[in-house]
Amino acid sequence: MGEAKPSTDYAALRLDPEYAELCRALLDLVPVGSGPAVLDVGCGDGAVSEQLLLRDPAMSLAGVDPDPALLDAARARLGDRARFAVGDASSVSRLFPPQAFDTVVLANCIHLVPDLGEALAAIGHVLAGGGRLVFNSAFYSGAESAADMPLYTELVGTARRIARMRGCQLARSSGGRPSGLRRSAEDYRTALAAGGFTGVVTTEREFTLGPSFLAALCSTPMFATAALPGIDRHAAAEMLTEALEQQYESGPFTITRRCVYFSAMRP
Repeated sequence: MGEAKPSTDYAALRLDPEYAELCRALLDLVPVGSGPAVLDVGCGDGAVSEQLLLRDPAMSLAGVDPDPALLDAARARLGDRARFAVGDASSVSRLFPPQAFDTVVLANCIHLVPDLGEALAAIGHVLAGGGRLVFNSAFYSGAESAADMPLYTELVGTARRIARMRGCQLARSSGGRPSGLRRSAEDYRTALAAGGFTGVVTTEREFTLGPSFLAALCSTPMFATAALPGIDRHAAAEMLTEALEQQYESGPFTITRRCVYFSAMRP
């Protein structure tokens, strides 16, 4: 068998400058100094892990991700500066000893966590007393501007017309949006309180989705499978990209979203 290659599903999004800025704002919440132990959950190819180490080379860093190929890319990127394991947010309590970390980071991936309560319990298990959990999401209920909703509707509607023209059968989506995308900022606050976290600080900031960000978003499984259920995600991404190009031909536009940031302490 050939050597495994990293998934490119989120590669374009990680390279977008506006997305990188969203991550930089999150990293500002991570304490620097004294060589803390940090866990990067959903680390992917190690892009955020690398930024963490650039900010604090003395830290002891571990990363987890469910995609082994992406972890191979992370190891190639960082060598022995970090250690990595296959896993997700809910499995960290099985991968690491209790109170192993001073900080746990989830960079714009918590909306992909299916069972938030289970994940927060596992994270609380590996956080030391007084340790910090920091995370952000640009994909939650309330992130979209009401004024921009017609643009999303047009994009998805055009992509579905393209799918039908190509003879593709759309599945009926009984569940609507994935559960993580239906959570609100208040849902996260409630879950943190239920998980025993204290000192919760929440901030929101607006950002602009220009052409490159929107094109990158169309390529992600999260967006492609929700917009075109029942269609192979790679084919769905191509149709969404084609629909986006058609939409831009009618005139340039941008979309405004909000990103929410959380910092919470384990007592």
